[in-house]
Amino acid sequence: MLDNIKINGFKCFDNEELDLAPLTLLSGLNSSGKSSFLQALRILHNNGCPLEGHGPLTELVSPSYDGFYLCAYKGDESFGVDFEKGKIELDDDNSKIFPDLFSFISASRFGPRPSLPLSLDSDLLTVGEQGEFVLDLFERNYELSGVPKLLRKAGPLTRSMRQNVTAWLGVISPGVTFDTQIDRKADMGRAEFNDLRAANVGFGLSYTLPIIVNVLIYAALARKKDTSAMILIENPEAHLHPSGQTQLGEFLARAAASGVQIVVETHSDHLLNGIRLAVKEGFLSSENTAFHYFSYDFDEDFTEVEQPVIDKFGMFNYWPDGFFDENEKSLGKLV
Repeated sequence: MLDNIKINGFKCFDNEELDLAPLTLLSGLNSSGKSSFLQALRILHNNGCPLEGHGPLTELVSPSYDGFYLCAYKGDESFGVDFEKGKIELDDDNSKIFPDLFSFISASRFGPRPSLPLSLDSDLLTVGEQGEFVLDLFERNYELSGVPKLLRKAGPLTRSMRQNVTAWLGVISPGVTFDTQIDRKADMGRAEFNDLRAANVGFGLSYTLPIIVNVLIYAALARKKDTSAMILIENPEAHLHPSGQTQLGEFLARAAASGVQIVVETHSDHLLNGIRLAVKEGFLSSENTAFHYFSYDFDEDFTEVEQPVIDKFGMFNYWPDGFFDENEKSLGKLV
C-alpha cells in the first residue's frame, strides 16, 4: 500500500507531503483541493500521462510555478513525475508502487440506465470511472469466492460474491434482490432490482452498486492472489439516505481492514461517522486511518491541509473549523 504522496506546484498545491493509510478520507469545501489530490494520484498511476477531460499537463501547473512534481512512496520505494516547461521526466517505475488492482470511481458515475456497456478488454479489472462496466465486471466474477470475513454481509460462512453484493445492497434498500441480464452479442448488460429495471427503483442503488462490486471483487482477488488493491472514490454517499451513508462508511472501513486501500473524497458527516464507529467497534484500527481537511488560503493563493488524528474510540484530537460542523452551527442558530 502507498504510504504518502508529495505534491509540489500542482494546481492549487504549494508544497505538501500527505500521509496515506489503508483508509484515507478527504474533506473540505468545494474547490479546496480534494479532487486535485485524487488527480495527482491518478497521474502518477498513469505514468505521467494527462487525464482524459483535464487538458494537457501545462494546464495543471500552479500559476506560481513553472512546473509540478508528484511523488508517491511505498516503504523504501518511490515513483515521481517531474513536469517542467513542457517536458516530463519519470523517476523509476510506477509498477513498483501501484498495484495491478487499481480503480478510480468518479462522482459523475452513471445513475439508473436501461442498459450499460460491456468492455472489449478481456482482462477487465475495474468498473470504470463512471461505473459503466460494473455489470460486466460483476458477471465475470460473480462466482468468485473468498470474500474476506469482515465483508461477508450475507453471513460469516458465506464467501460468494453474488450473495454478498446483494446483502450489502440490502443495507441501502432492505429486502432488495439483484440480478443481471447480459447480452454479449449486443455488448450490453441490464441490472434488475426486485425484477424491476434500474430506473424504477431508487437512484441510490445504481450509484452505490459500482462501489460495492468493485470493493468486494478487489478484496477477494487481493486475498486470492496475495497482492494489494487500491480504489479512489469520489462522493460515495450520493443519493443515499443518512443511515445508508453511515453503513457505507462502515463498509469502506471493513474493506480497508481487508486489504483494499481506500482513498475517499466525501461531503458527508454520516459517512465519516460510519468510519469512526467502525474504528470504535474494532473493525479498523485508528492507526490505519488518515483524515485530511482541505481549505483554500486566498491570501497565499494555495490550499492548506490539516490532518486531525482519530483515536481508538473514534474521536478526533481536534476539530478544524469547517470540518463537518455545519449541523452544530445551524442548531446553534435555532436555539
